[in-house]
Amino acid sequence: MKKILLLTFICNLILIELSAQTKYWVRFNTKNGTPYSISNPSVFLTARSIQRRVDYSINVHESDLPVNPSFISQIASVPGANVIYASKWLNGVVISATSAAVLTSINNFSFVSSTTPVTKYKVNFPEVSNSATPLNYQSKSNAATHYYGRSYWQNKQLGLDCIHEQGKKGQGIVIAVLDAGFSGVDINPVFDSLRARGGILGTRDFVSGGNSVYEDHFHGAAVLSIMAAVVPSLIVGTAPQADYWLLRTEDAPTEKIIEEYNWIRGAEFADSVGADILTTSLGYTEFDISSQNHTYATLNGKTAPMSIAATMAARKGMLVLNAAGNEGNNPWNFISVPADADSICTVGAVDSLVLHASFSSKGPTADGRRKPDFSARGVATWVSWQSNGACEAGNGTSYATPAVAGALACFWQAHKNFNNIKVIDTLKKSSSHHMNPDNEVGWGIPTMCAIPVGLNKNKSNEQTQKLKVYPNPFTNSISIFVDALKNQTFKISIYNAIGQEVFTSQSDSYNFNLDLTDLGNGFYFIHVKSLNYSETKKIIKN
Repeated sequence: MKKILLLTFICNLILIELSAQTKYWVRFNTKNGTPYSISNPSVFLTARSIQRRVDYSINVHESDLPVNPSFISQIASVPGANVIYASKWLNGVVISATSAAVLTSINNFSFVSSTTPVTKYKVNFPEVSNSATPLNYQSKSNAATHYYGRSYWQNKQLGLDCIHEQGKKGQGIVIAVLDAGFSGVDINPVFDSLRARGGILGTRDFVSGGNSVYEDHFHGAAVLSIMAAVVPSLIVGTAPQADYWLLRTEDAPTEKIIEEYNWIRGAEFADSVGADILTTSLGYTEFDISSQNHTYATLNGKTAPMSIAATMAARKGMLVLNAAGNEGNNPWNFISVPADADSICTVGAVDSLVLHASFSSKGPTADGRRKPDFSARGVATWVSWQSNGACEAGNGTSYATPAVAGALACFWQAHKNFNNIKVIDTLKKSSSHHMNPDNEVGWGIPTMCAIPVGLNKNKSNEQTQKLKVYPNPFTNSISIFVDALKNQTFKISIYNAIGQEVFTSQSDSYNFNLDLTDLGNGFYFIHVKSLNYSETKKIIKN
């Protein structure tokens, strides 16, 4: 398999390469003085992002606050310093600096914790084969007469034919794809239905700035086709009805310095617009300068900034997937950053017989956690990336990962009362290697239609949508109705945006009123709980 070696670790968001300048990460020690407030998150998070937090009882946190704009402007005022972008989760900025004197001035600010050089990474992408099948609705081959065409086996392996037959094709799920570019997605006919239904919610280029991502590298287009393509008898993706954000974070065609903070910005953006799933087929292992290489000891999920941010994304309620990497046949051998992150789903590659692909990177993490989590077809995966709709086979964990991402979208659609962690843990119980997980294929192939151990299929949605609150928004009082749950004692708690309990009451009736005159205007979470029932909703007081 041919490899494209790419330098990655810092991005210059302007088009001119500032080769005479060095890039630095400037870390701040506080967010004090910020004009933003966690009690008013609608200023910096979309309604959909806030709703995800409400649905899964995730408090708005200081880490959600944008970086203090005063800090940014003070850094920018230092002669010779150019602020490239900021990260709210890690609370700092990436800058370019013309001299050591610039750093001295910056380090004199009381809000600056440290300044460290941003260094280069190398990343490997998989290659597609040289033979392509052109777009052809009338193909006569046996494989192509099947609805899925030659994508049938990669879908069948995950049980997607079954869950798709149940009508679960990712509707209502938003997937953010972070990659090197999405060449031709705007004209490739395999994405005709995706574009026609408005399934591309938006694009962002965190490398060059702006929103144009369709003229860059092909890799993201191939990844997207595994999830979103729809051409019956040729190719059908794993989540053909999900909605997508296409985010360019990797500068594949050149050797400009790109850094993991590009990805961090993309992940923060995905969270802010309310993405449910974040999938990335990028992985970083070696520095361009060998003395700065990652060591195995750093693969603990707590060292590389990108891994720290991946864990943060999972803490915000997103289901985060990342490719294990294609280093299985190389001296490195292990998974890459951020596949070592905690609480995310790392995906390895297998062949049609569910055997570990030799190139698929292995675990465990340095702190002993088993990786990967799942595996999927990453050998001869059926993809499309050419603007004429041609399809071909490709190899790599980069292609196994979106297959699983789309599958999980369909499963989550069917079990939306699960949070992101429960989705992963539940599917592990019914995966192909759940009795004997290892560090080559993890828990193996997750099966979307199997009834996982410990999950009663008939009760999976039993307690959803029972709580009715009206009017909402309200002025002084609200009415509560808990559908069909009688002869129980209910505890009612109301929390503000930062998770503080501001009201509590109790009722023996399933239909009651609350006087909330004393609450200030804003949004709150109301939690109603009984012995065998618990549900939370967002309420707004005007």
